[in-house]
Amino acid sequence: MVVLPRGSEGERAKGLMSARTAVLTARMCEGAEMAINTWWHDDPDEIYWMEVTHDPETVGQRLISPKREEPGTARWTYEMTSHVQPGDRVFHWLKPKKGQPSLVGWSIAVGPLQTFPSFSWKAKGTRGRARSEPTVGDAWLMPLAEFTLLDQPITRADVIGRRREIVQTMREVAQRVGRPTYPPFSPHGARDLRASQAYLTKFPAALVDLLLRRADQISGTERSDAPKPEPAQGYMSDAVKRAAIERHAVDAAIKHYRRQGASDVEELGKPYDLRVWLDGKERHVEVKGSVGLSVGAVQLTQGEVEHARRHQPTDLFVVDEIVAEVTAGGEIRTSGGRERLWASWSPDDRSLRPTHLHYTLPK
Repeated sequence: MVVLPRGSEGERAKGLMSARTAVLTARMCEGAEMAINTWWHDDPDEIYWMEVTHDPETVGQRLISPKREEPGTARWTYEMTSHVQPGDRVFHWLKPKKGQPSLVGWSIAVGPLQTFPSFSWKAKGTRGRARSEPTVGDAWLMPLAEFTLLDQPITRADVIGRRREIVQTMREVAQRVGRPTYPPFSPHGARDLRASQAYLTKFPAALVDLLLRRADQISGTERSDAPKPEPAQGYMSDAVKRAAIERHAVDAAIKHYRRQGASDVEELGKPYDLRVWLDGKERHVEVKGSVGLSVGAVQLTQGEVEHARRHQPTDLFVVDEIVAEVTAGGEIRTSGGRERLWASWSPDDRSLRPTHLHYTLPK
């Protein structure tokens, strides 16, 4: 991802929904320093997370976690909040004072990712209880919306009852993507299975299929007044939705260059989106689309970065604030969007942050 130059209004990131492989990433907020295995970035279906919460009054409102648990120490479970993208689904595992811990509902991340100053935090685990004073400092904050209660909560007893299937599914995910996978459940002994002792974990799509069948079949009673997501907005349609957003952005870019008097516009897709002949020059154009407001960062592949540096002029054309709606027939309809253009653009190393590292195994 590359950080977009800020406008005079001091634009902030809300995240980009892109179907492209995320090989490079940037976040507007600083503080996350651990090397996270972002195995989900290559798969548009892997949009699920699980929050463990003790507070039934605030569930579904936001994700919030300290950037550092202690001075000089960051924990992956807290940093995970900074990896949640607008449009991702967050399941909520509630641990009440009385009764069984249960997966009670889900929300949609809406963003933008923010820094919350002077956040007071005291962990609920053994280390947190042993500490006399809470930790105070900056925190990651991701707003949530459209909290939906499940018709039937998935209790800890339900999870234990399907222990073998859940453990096997998590094992298969780990074999496919590598460890760590930051799983939502952890085996304890030969028969027990508990929610992992972590604030936020990655919930594999395979577990959604196993425990909830399909996310677009999750129904329930809204706790908020926000409209309930249409069925087609679930697990099976997210790749389609992201492709529609990208299609909308490309169409907007084509119209823009034709208005500028381009003699020809050719759509390629890879290693760049458009080849434009304008004012007698061949320009290459990289196009990005987002539903976010005032997007401040976009995802780039290594190939896109290298091509922009090799060929000039290359333009970066970004369309954010796209409205994506689901029709009664289950189709994605897009509209609106704010257009921004960075002409003769070359990615600046200072604005690039890697999330994947290529390691050659020793012989």
